[in-house]
Amino acid sequence: MLKFDSPFRTALFVCTHKRPDGHPKPCCADRGGAELRGELKDLVKAQGLEMEVKVFSSGCIGACDQGPVAIQYPTGELMMGIKPEDVPTILDSITDK
Repeated sequence: MLKFDSPFRTALFVCTHKRPDGHPKPCCADRGGAELRGELKDLVKAQGLEMEVKVFSSGCIGACDQGPVAIQYPTGELMMGIKPEDVPTILDSITDK
Protein backbone atom coordinates (compact mmCIF):
# COMPACT_ATOMS: atom_id res chain seq x y z
CA MET A 1 0.00 0.00 0.00
CA LEU A 2 1.18 3.49 -0.82
CA LYS A 3 0.20 6.47 1.31
CA PHE A 4 0.51 10.14 0.47
CA ASP A 5 -0.68 13.40 1.94
CA SER A 6 -3.92 14.51 0.33
CA PRO A 7 -3.42 17.18 -2.34
CA PHE A 8 -6.62 18.91 -1.19
CA ARG A 9 -7.77 20.18 2.20
CA THR A 10 -11.44 19.26 2.10
CA ALA A 11 -13.48 16.42 0.62
CA LEU A 12 -17.23 16.75 0.27
CA PHE A 13 -19.19 13.56 -0.39
CA VAL A 14 -22.67 14.15 -1.80
CA CYS A 15 -25.10 11.25 -1.77
CA THR A 16 -26.30 10.41 -5.27
CA HIS A 17 -27.65 6.99 -4.29
CA LYS A 18 -30.59 5.73 -6.38
CA ARG A 19 -33.02 3.22 -4.91
CA PRO A 20 -35.15 1.02 -7.17
CA ASP A 21 -38.46 2.51 -8.27
CA GLY A 22 -41.19 1.70 -5.78
CA HIS A 23 -38.77 1.33 -2.85
CA PRO A 24 -40.43 2.47 0.39
CA LYS A 25 -37.47 4.64 1.46
CA PRO A 26 -36.63 7.90 -0.33
CA CYS A 27 -33.26 8.40 -1.98
CA CYS A 28 -31.03 11.37 -2.61
CA ALA A 29 -30.96 10.74 -6.36
CA ASP A 30 -34.70 11.42 -6.49
CA ARG A 31 -34.26 14.50 -4.29
CA GLY A 32 -31.62 16.25 -6.40
CA GLY A 33 -28.38 14.72 -5.10
CA ALA A 34 -26.69 14.52 -8.52
CA GLU A 35 -27.69 18.06 -9.41
CA LEU A 36 -26.43 19.27 -6.04
CA ARG A 37 -23.08 17.58 -6.62
CA GLY A 38 -22.87 19.16 -10.07
CA GLU A 39 -23.63 22.63 -8.71
CA LEU A 40 -20.98 22.26 -6.01
CA LYS A 41 -18.37 21.06 -8.53
CA ASP A 42 -19.21 23.95 -10.87
CA LEU A 43 -18.88 26.50 -8.07
CA VAL A 44 -15.59 25.01 -6.87
CA LYS A 45 -14.25 25.29 -10.42
CA ALA A 46 -15.62 28.82 -10.92
CA GLN A 47 -13.86 29.96 -7.75
CA GLY A 48 -10.58 28.25 -8.69
CA LEU A 49 -10.67 25.92 -5.68
CA GLU A 50 -10.14 22.59 -7.48
CA MET A 51 -6.94 21.84 -5.57
CA GLU A 52 -8.45 22.82 -2.21
CA VAL A 53 -11.93 21.28 -2.29
CA LYS A 54 -12.92 18.02 -3.98
CA VAL A 55 -16.56 17.07 -4.47
CA PHE A 56 -17.34 13.37 -4.80
CA SER A 57 -20.44 11.28 -5.38
CA SER A 58 -21.19 8.80 -2.67
CA GLY A 59 -23.54 5.97 -1.99
CA CYS A 60 -26.03 6.15 0.83
CA ILE A 61 -24.80 8.16 3.80
CA GLY A 62 -27.96 7.58 5.83
CA ALA A 63 -30.58 10.13 6.86
CA CYS A 64 -32.49 9.29 3.67
CA ASP A 65 -35.64 10.98 4.97
CA GLN A 66 -33.67 14.24 5.22
CA GLY A 67 -32.02 14.12 1.77
CA PRO A 68 -30.23 15.19 -0.11
CA VAL A 69 -27.34 14.77 2.28
CA ALA A 70 -23.60 15.37 2.18
CA ILE A 71 -20.71 14.83 4.55
CA GLN A 72 -17.56 16.89 4.74
CA TYR A 73 -14.12 15.63 5.68
CA PRO A 74 -11.96 16.04 7.61
CA THR A 75 -14.54 17.66 9.94
CA GLY A 76 -17.13 14.89 9.57
CA GLU A 77 -19.92 17.48 9.38
CA LEU A 78 -23.16 15.94 8.09
CA MET A 79 -25.46 18.21 6.09
CA MET A 80 -29.08 17.19 5.52
CA GLY A 81 -32.00 18.62 3.58
CA ILE A 82 -29.70 20.60 1.30
CA LYS A 83 -31.40 22.97 -1.13
CA PRO A 84 -29.86 24.52 -4.27
CA GLU A 85 -29.70 27.90 -2.52
CA ASP A 86 -27.49 26.31 0.17
CA VAL A 87 -24.64 25.60 -2.27
CA PRO A 88 -22.81 28.95 -1.90
CA THR A 89 -23.14 28.79 1.89
CA ILE A 90 -21.73 25.25 1.95
CA LEU A 91 -18.71 26.28 -0.08
CA ASP A 92 -18.20 29.43 1.99
CA SER A 93 -18.26 27.41 5.22
CA ILE A 94 -15.70 24.95 3.82
CA THR A 95 -13.26 27.59 2.59
CA ASP A 96 -13.55 29.71 5.77
CA LYS A 97 -12.14 26.93 7.97
